[in-house]
Amino acid sequence: MVKRAFTLAEVLITLGIIGVVAAITIPSLNQKLEDQRNMSSLKKVYSILQQATNMVISEHEAPEYWWIEDGKEEPVKIIYEYYKPYFNAMRMCPNTTGCWGYPTKNLNGSVYWSEHNSSWYQYSYTLADGVNVLLDIYDAGNIPNFGMNINYPCPVFWVDINADKLPNQIGRDIFAFLVTRKGLQPAGLDNTDSCITGGSGWGCVSRIIRDGWTIKYL
Repeated sequence: MVKRAFTLAEVLITLGIIGVVAAITIPSLNQKLEDQRNMSSLKKVYSILQQATNMVISEHEAPEYWWIEDGKEEPVKIIYEYYKPYFNAMRMCPNTTGCWGYPTKNLNGSVYWSEHNSSWYQYSYTLADGVNVLLDIYDAGNIPNFGMNINYPCPVFWVDINADKLPNQIGRDIFAFLVTRKGLQPAGLDNTDSCITGGSGWGCVSRIIRDGWTIKYL
């Protein structure tokens, strides 16, 4: 009986095919695993922000009494101090660098923030589990960009769930929550049209929650 073995050429071709398949599938699998970890972190920080907001409202009444005004440092500072006791933070950055990764990009790849600007009055924290949280105030004219039908200014918590790691992209690893008269609400409750490849990604949290804490829009 003649025993047939693989030739060197056949072995090299087979290894080449395996390499090509691995090069195609491994990055995709790694991205799915990263998305799963990110969604777990997002769910956790949503709970933290929600509990903190409930405590802040119970102590300082509803947000309409917080002197919410865009473009002023004092309102952001006051809200920052309201929330500070309820965050287990390892870093605090009161309108300074160190707790947020730049550049911050929209989902479509355009740059939203290229670097920290002290005139924007943004206060940020890095939580003990490595999540970056940035507090800002947006006026009524900008709130619809978050997919919310609200006609008054709101504090907004931007959450970067993997800290300074890439892609630092809204709708991928950065998400927004708004403090409204109804308490903390995930962006996109009224409109998630920004959750497409060419969109800003600002209103994606509600879409993620509706899809069972998964990203299905990419």
